[in-house]
Amino acid sequence: MRKLKNLFLTILFTNLLVSCGGNDVVVKIYDAFEYNCTTDEYRVLKENFILPFMKKNKWYTKEEFHEANVEHALEPYKNLPMSDSSLAKITPSRELSESMLGEMIMNVDCENPQDIKF
Repeated sequence: MRKLKNLFLTILFTNLLVSCGGNDVVVKIYDAFEYNCTTDEYRVLKENFILPFMKKNKWYTKEEFHEANVEHALEPYKNLPMSDSSLAKITPSRELSESMLGEMIMNVDCENPQDIKF
């Protein structure tokens, strides 16, 4: 009885380990970007001049994307003495960052995921 119990627990544990990974729905966009429908994350697959602040192969949430966009936009002004109001005028808004992401994934259908090609 004890061996049967151990065998059952081993099979149950193995099934839990196998079933936990790889269930994310990822859509490739023009072989340049990927969007994870499950976690709502984005990444760049190749160096990109349109979104130079995104590091290659790093997944970004909306918040991380916005923070990277702001850091990149403010980089040239890093050592200049500027008022907060001046910085606020050149800082990308959250709406701008989210609209950039929206344009990236506008053709993605997470209900029927298919890679988007040219």
